[in-house]
Amino acid sequence: MISYLPKATVQAAVGAISLAMGVAYGDVILSVSFLSILTTAPLGAIGIRLAARRFSKNT
Repeated sequence: MISYLPKATVQAAVGAISLAMGVAYGDVILSVSFLSILTTAPLGAIGIRLAARRFSKNT
């Protein structure tokens, strides 16, 4: 589950497509997409780094 957090592909696609298609609140959707990427990417990177240390111990 941790590896899915920093992926911003869906958020970027939804934000850009809604703005390009002229959706009524496309600018708001783009802003929320940007903020979700800005929030989740660093959290996911930290989570992956901490989980990697825990799960990749030598046995």
